[in-house]
Amino acid sequence: MNNFLLIANPISGKGHAKSIAEQAYTTLTESGAHGQLTFTSASGDAKRFAQEAVSDGVRSVIACGGDGTLHEVANGIATVPDVTLGVLPCGRGNDFAAAIGVPLKPDDAIATLLSGTPIHVDLGCCYQNSSQQSAVNPDNVARNEMEGGSTERNLNVQTPPTEPQGKIKNYFITIATCGYDTEVSRRAAKGTPLFAGTASYAYAAVETLFYYDPPFVRLEGDFGVHEGPLLLAATGITNRYGGGFQIVPKARIDDGLFDVCIIRPVSSLTVLRLLVTLFWGGHVSHPAVSMHQTRTLTIETDTPMLLYADGEPMCETPATIEIIKHGLSVMAP
Repeated sequence: MNNFLLIANPISGKGHAKSIAEQAYTTLTESGAHGQLTFTSASGDAKRFAQEAVSDGVRSVIACGGDGTLHEVANGIATVPDVTLGVLPCGRGNDFAAAIGVPLKPDDAIATLLSGTPIHVDLGCCYQNSSQQSAVNPDNVARNEMEGGSTERNLNVQTPPTEPQGKIKNYFITIATCGYDTEVSRRAAKGTPLFAGTASYAYAAVETLFYYDPPFVRLEGDFGVHEGPLLLAATGITNRYGGGFQIVPKARIDDGLFDVCIIRPVSSLTVLRLLVTLFWGGHVSHPAVSMHQTRTLTIETDTPMLLYADGEPMCETPATIEIIKHGLSVMAP
């Protein structure tokens, strides 16, 4: 690591991210590396800082924060070759860090930056299909604590898809959500003074039960077509979201495929029971649940719906989600 940029969200981890980032910066520079440490102050800063760094030739960008900070940094470096992402997890969920095996203990995570190995993992991208782009700009959607805070394998490696004419692509590294879990992500991002981490997500999941009205959707992928009312559709690169809910338990981060969990509407009591089983993936055997794999997914809904990924807003339906096999280089143990 000859030159680097360390981007930290100073209020992640209840403020611990600032000290962790400063510790990491000291350790890296004392090891002989050269770089800069910068702190975000508003939504969109992490993406902008990352973009500016790689345009100036920096090829190692480190994100200190939660999945929201990682999401922004990944969007800042996604289309630039030969850039490696470093991870210092200190957010609420840390689902991406768990997927690549980066320890939560700061000393061990910093050691991974020094002695780890770059690996290639899959990257998701999402864009709206209609001729008029969604008015939603993820960089302008405020987040509580700027974080908020889910077929055959071994296909050939795919190159990043060509930018569709007039389409704005947003990239993600964990799970894209549609339906109930999107609303849960939105509510969880607001936070609650009573709960933190996975508990805040569980609280939002229960609260959402009183408001959610299942939409009518059409989902099309390599598995065929699913059409009808929907509780949720989770399209995952990683196997978990919300700090530990294993919504797509068999997902692999480097196989070039999304794992998709589709759950049809069920009673509120059944939703609560399913939420408990999400901790070990026991929901997959429920008759209202179907599991699929695909390289692309198109989503149409009876009324426009906002899609979330990594707990962040992406775009409105109708939309397409595509996977870029090995589209991101990350430092892993």
